Amino acid sequence: MTTKEKILEMLDTTVYVSGEDIASKCEVSRAAVHKAINSLRDDGYSIEAITNKGYIILQRPDFIRAIEIENEIKNLGGTPGKVFAFKSIDSTNTEAKRQCAVIGAFRNATGELTDGGKSLHRALFVADQQTGGRGRMGRVFVSPQDSGVYFSLIYSPKNGVVNPAFLTAAAAIAVCRAVDELYETNTKIKWVNDIFLESKNGLKKICGILTEGTSNFETGRIESAIVGIGINVRNGDFKGELSKLAGNIEDIVFETKNDFEKISRNKIVAHVIFHLLEIYDAMESEIESDKITKMMSEYKSRSILIGKTVKVNPTAGLDGKSYSAKVLDINKNVELIVESENGEIKSLSSGEISLHSFDFV
Repeated sequence: MTTKEKILEMLDTTVYVSGEDIASKCEVSRAAVHKAINSLRDDGYSIEAITNKGYIILQRPDFIRAIEIENEIKNLGGTPGKVFAFKSIDSTNTEAKRQCAVIGAFRNATGELTDGGKSLHRALFVADQQTGGRGRMGRVFVSPQDSGVYFSLIYSPKNGVVNPAFLTAAAAIAVCRAVDELYETNTKIKWVNDIFLESKNGLKKICGILTEGTSNFETGRIESAIVGIGINVRNGDFKGELSKLAGNIEDIVFETKNDFEKISRNKIVAHVIFHLLEIYDAMESEIESDKITKMMSEYKSRSILIGKTVKVNPTAGLDGKSYSAKVLDINKNVELIVESENGEIKSLSSGEISLHSFDFV
């Protein structure tokens, strides 16, 4: 950690911190502290300095910063993994996969994390912009600079990835909880991976989730999941058909709350990851299985599809024609339970069908 990062961590408080304390704990001179403070000011931090009191941050720039995300997760009571922050990248999921390829296996024959696995399990990749953002079925995920936040978490369950759809559902709940607690909203979920908010122009998608996996070729097991999340926070200028579907959180909140306080994107990421790791860690523990039951109950209660008629589109490579069906339920395996027009009850997995966001009535 650099001196500047150490000072930033020390100033993550609501009280003044003396230059003497900073110099002592960072093991640098007062002149080095002053230089680092000025460098932080150049980065956009508003820092007040008062003689005999010290320094305090009055306002932070909304840059994506690993140290701020890590500190916020810790403040919430969570245990973050390593955070990697990027100003711009092709895709956080793609970068996570690149790093997974470098370390090889996540777990050994007895199921323990390897050294490489320890370095990437719970690791988080965050970017201000993606130049090659991806969604499900190879769709493009628009990821402009200074608009949203785009991040991917690597998680390696003890017994491998058994149900990828469950991991996606957990991510959807984590996003909903984070957005609702920060903005006092009422987020909804479109099975299996889209988050919506109600605007004056109808439901708008504010988040998409893409879960991918890495395999151990020796065991044949999917041993780690890469959970990619993209959230539209502000300044979203969506064009064409996308404008009918997509929206951003701040514009929607501003419709009813003119004086709401803008939330740091680092804080949004931290709250999502805190909730997501809490669910994933509960998944690993039989003692906390009630949290999983509550999570699935919450997932169903937030659904915008249950009771609606949807158009079911078989995905590429599968035989069959599109058909209409009424959504009856979502089961514990995160399968969509539907009734077709001829009365047949079917359980559909996310890998079998595609529901375009405007294909329900």
